[in-house]
Amino acid sequence: MKQRGQVVIDKILDTADRLFYSQGYSNTGINQIIDEADIAKASLYKHFETKTDLLVAYIERTHQLWFSRLEAAVNNVSDPKEKILALFDHHTQRQEIRQFGGCPFIKANDEAGTDDPRFIAEIQATKIHSKEFIKMLVENSGHKQVLSDEELAETIYVMLEGSIVTASVFKKADEIQSAKNIIKKLI
Repeated sequence: MKQRGQVVIDKILDTADRLFYSQGYSNTGINQIIDEADIAKASLYKHFETKTDLLVAYIERTHQLWFSRLEAAVNNVSDPKEKILALFDHHTQRQEIRQFGGCPFIKANDEAGTDDPRFIAEIQATKIHSKEFIKMLVENSGHKQVLSDEELAETIYVMLEGSIVTASVFKKADEIQSAKNIIKKLI
């Protein structure tokens, strides 16, 4: 059973997640988070001294949840090449769930306007984690070797990132699936 402090932290982070993603960091005030999380102001400030502290915690938590979902989706597939393609299906599904709102990390990075080194480091760690995970999948895939492991991993990463952004602009998954079909030819 969760301790009371963790329950409050989860309420705050759940609310911040929903609001930061849907309306943006800058457009979300601390009072709105307090009201919608149904907590006391002192409770928020007990766990997060500043709005930037809350933003960093949101990114850290989103990173953990993002990777656990991604890893679970990929681990549901047994064929090493299909694991790579599962990345695209997972991102398609996540975009559909989030109504094609785009990548939460890119959104926060572009919109938050903070130069706090903790925030920047966490955003970068998320993207590095993504690249490393893709590279590991590529190395284990037995791909056609049209490209080196590094080149294929970078191509997949860039195509995923670009197709997610494009899907958020056009509000449909066509580009993510197009990127998947191109990668299918390379593996």
